[in-house]
Amino acid sequence: MSAPAGSGWSPPACWYEPEFTPKEFSDYINSNWVSGSAWDEMGQEYGKDNFHEGDKGGWYQLIVPDLSKADACAALDPWKWITPEQPSTPDIPKVDPKTLAGLAFNETVLPNPDITLRPIAQNQLVNLDTEIAFDKALPKVWVTASLDNADFGIHVAATTTAVPEQLTIDAGTPYADPQSCTYDLKAAGGKYSVDTKDADCNITYTKASSAGGYTLKASVVWKVTWTPSADPDGAPSAPALPDGQSSKQFTVTVRENQTVNR
Repeated sequence: MSAPAGSGWSPPACWYEPEFTPKEFSDYINSNWVSGSAWDEMGQEYGKDNFHEGDKGGWYQLIVPDLSKADACAALDPWKWITPEQPSTPDIPKVDPKTLAGLAFNETVLPNPDITLRPIAQNQLVNLDTEIAFDKALPKVWVTASLDNADFGIHVAATTTAVPEQLTIDAGTPYADPQSCTYDLKAAGGKYSVDTKDADCNITYTKASSAGGYTLKASVVWKVTWTPSADPDGAPSAPALPDGQSSKQFTVTVRENQTVNR
């Protein structure tokens, strides 16, 4: 799942995650030490205070999951000594529940609406309502991202939860009245669906389709929230996440409703 265009939201381009204790970082640098190399420079820079041995904290590595956004993080050091009380700032963006919520958001996969048309897609009729029913009700979807590092005493998690709220049907042609209908999904047994048999709005095609048919589109809007824990039912946190959307297309054949008089 990705944020829709214009949402004003995007996951962070990079952040720092705990990687080494002072002794581990010292061994890491020294095992790669080559005089006059970048490792030599890092040893001189990071080792001037004996790699903070004896201090509380840890060496954090800069994580850039999407290299296409690396330029946004070019000014940040690849490694940073960070103490337990150091807050997350733009200069030192530590991994935190908000960061993990962004990762969980990007890993969330929303199922497409599994619906049936009445009449069936291959046998739509002019001036007859197109009713919608779900073959399988949609579940809520959640993903948890977590970071556990016992050496640093770090245990953080965030869960992104998506709940399907509305279904919109687009006729795919101006030869329909109305051209679209939107329905609120109803919860039953922990899942969500709708049957439009008695709904106030149902698409009605007003002209027979050509050989290629019309492309009807069913789209579901999902309300997405996150909680700073592994509990998908926890209280939502700020900032709010953008809505998600999943969709499915159907080729419908519409013909005239002909009768035979005897």
